[in-house]
Amino acid sequence: MRDKLVGRYGEEIAAGFLRKKGYTILASGYRGPVGEIDLIAQQGDTVAFVEVKTRRSGRYLPASTAVGTEKQRRIRATADAWITEYQSRCQFRFDIIEVYTEDKTIRHIRNAFI
Repeated sequence: MRDKLVGRYGEEIAAGFLRKKGYTILASGYRGPVGEIDLIAQQGDTVAFVEVKTRRSGRYLPASTAVGTEKQRRIRATADAWITEYQSRCQFRFDIIEVYTEDKTIRHIRNAFI
């Protein structure tokens, strides 16, 4: 339960960060047939499918290392479902946002994977 609360907290922080950067949050916790996308955000004609990783610190490994090839595959498949459902003709990309609670830092990795 604690992990879910920490994850939700990180997603809220990341959503606020994106809003401040001029993004519109289109969906939070979007569920598709094979997975979930934490945030779907749009800025201009680009839609970003965002995986949020929250950790106390990045002292040992960056939080983004938790997004391996299988997780990427599920995110891509879920993004395909969203694009089909909403008939989106926007450009899109896959981002990762790392949220570190210990020092209150956020790292936005654009185009984190293809």
